[in-house]
Amino acid sequence: MGKNPREILGQLLDGSKTLQLATLDAEGEPSISYAPFVLDAAGNFYIFVSGLSSHTQEILRHPQVAVLVIADEQDARQIFARTRATYRCVAETVVREDAAFPPILDAMEARFGSVVGVLRGLGDFVLFRLKPQSGRFVMGFGQAFVLAGEGLRDFGHIGPDQLQQG
Repeated sequence: MGKNPREILGQLLDGSKTLQLATLDAEGEPSISYAPFVLDAAGNFYIFVSGLSSHTQEILRHPQVAVLVIADEQDARQIFARTRATYRCVAETVVREDAAFPPILDAMEARFGSVVGVLRGLGDFVLFRLKPQSGRFVMGFGQAFVLAGEGLRDFGHIGPDQLQQG
C-alpha cells in the first residue's frame, strides 16, 4: 500500500469482500455481524442478507447501522493500528422490482460467484443499500481522517486539537 490516504482507502475497500455490521436489536442492545458487500460509484455499500438472520430484522426495525471494513490481521504491520474505515449509515431496502436490483445482484455474482444466483432465488433474501452519512479512516498511528463531503471523498486529518473538540 502507498502513503496516499485516498489510494489506501480505495485499496482497502477494493480488496475487502466483507464488512462488519453493527446493528441494534429490539431492546436497543448492540449486535454485530458481517456480510459480503459491493460498492456503487456513489460509495454506497450493498449487502444481500437472509431475512431469517437477526441482523436483517434489526436493520428493518432500526435502519441506522455502522460499518467497519478492516485490513486482515496478518497484513497489519502493527496490530494496534490496523488500517480501517468506519461508516455510520442509513439502510434502505432495495426491492426486487427496483431497477437497481438486477445490476447490483449481477455485480455481486461477478464478485462472489454462482452462490449469488442461488441466493437470488430464495425469497427471504433482502438487498440493502447502506448509505454512509459520516465516516473515519485510520491508516495507522497519527494517520486518522474524517471522511466528509459528497460521497465522503474528502479527507480531514484528525489531530490532537480535533479530538479535544469532540
